[in-house]
Amino acid sequence: MTEKIVLPSGLRIVLEPMPHLRSVSTGLWVSAGSAYETAQESGMSHFLEHLLFKGTEKRTALQISATMEGVGGILNAFTSREHTCYYTRSMDEHFRLSLELLADMYNHSLLDPKDVERERNVIMEEINMYEDSPEDVAADLFLSQLWPGHPYGRPISGTLSSVEGVGRDQLAAYWRSVYVPRRTVLAVAGNVQPEQVAELAEALFPARSGQALPVLPSPSAQGGSVSKVKDIEQSHVCMGFPGISLDDPDYYAANVLANILGGGASSRLFQEVREKRALSYTSYCYLDAFDQSGYLMAYSATHPKHTQELIQVMADQFADLAAHGVSDEELQRSRDQLRGTLLLSMESSSSVMSRLGRTELSLGTLFDLEDRVNKLAAVTHEDIHRVSQRLLRPGSMVLSQVSPKPAAVEAKDLF
Repeated sequence: MTEKIVLPSGLRIVLEPMPHLRSVSTGLWVSAGSAYETAQESGMSHFLEHLLFKGTEKRTALQISATMEGVGGILNAFTSREHTCYYTRSMDEHFRLSLELLADMYNHSLLDPKDVERERNVIMEEINMYEDSPEDVAADLFLSQLWPGHPYGRPISGTLSSVEGVGRDQLAAYWRSVYVPRRTVLAVAGNVQPEQVAELAEALFPARSGQALPVLPSPSAQGGSVSKVKDIEQSHVCMGFPGISLDDPDYYAANVLANILGGGASSRLFQEVREKRALSYTSYCYLDAFDQSGYLMAYSATHPKHTQELIQVMADQFADLAAHGVSDEELQRSRDQLRGTLLLSMESSSSVMSRLGRTELSLGTLFDLEDRVNKLAAVTHEDIHRVSQRLLRPGSMVLSQVSPKPAAVEAKDLF
């Protein structure tokens, strides 16, 4: 049974004992991401993620990585728009070691100036790597067009200029103000006892003052077209609409809708784009939801001479669903697919830990598997119609292209 414990320091613990496993997945979820950064801080959350692996008062960078690898465990991290997560997966007998390591990185990182300079170069190369990935560039263009001037529209890693301009003292001040227990969730899933977790966490995460979580400005979405010319072999296309927030009542219906459009090989986009017309190797669509907003986006790529045809075919799928709804078979298949994916994921301690941490950090509630399964099963044709009319609106479509020769087409003319 899922439990929640709030320590005197403000640290929230959410955990799911899974006694049939030999593993434990442990995650520290911090409310630190690109959405909470000012324009001057752009990329700092991601920069810190890198630096916390580079040495503490007790461990060198090599010792940090060797600590988990030496017992067959995994240590990693990621930064998103609204949070940074540091996580481990280990044998249950090494849970204490895992949590002590995460706490050491969280509380006692050195942020050595030499490491700052080394990681600055690493991150700039990471940004260059993404620039060489046209799929990622198209997605970033899509978001910058969707939310111009809003933090949601900025790249998570920052830009070359923002990363180059940030100093060690700025990073240290940001770390001290943001990495505090009241902005952190400890999520644990696996063969552990709640008392064991709470006792150890209370000792490892003392209270510390810091900055309250900023209130994000309300994002104002807009439609439109944007493109970038690159000397590449294919045209990469992203197309979609403003979405909804995580706590929106239409969240489950919107997920079913996105899944019908592009959630697998049986989806409309895959069948039309690849199977019927052979325009692309892959075509998919998904819903991404944040605390304040979200987006519905489809992606595909094709030979430049077929770009205009691909864009029209993708747009036609959105238009057909908005105008005619979905079949009984599509609705049932999508609900069953999402239900099965969710239930199968709960057999993994890593997936359970992730769902616990994200749900608590973003919504302040416990992850309830039965409730989610029931809400997916309850999605009706009327729900799909309502959500399609709400999201798939004329004038709100966003189209981004990364191509050697972008097609001369405007989103407003497609839908």
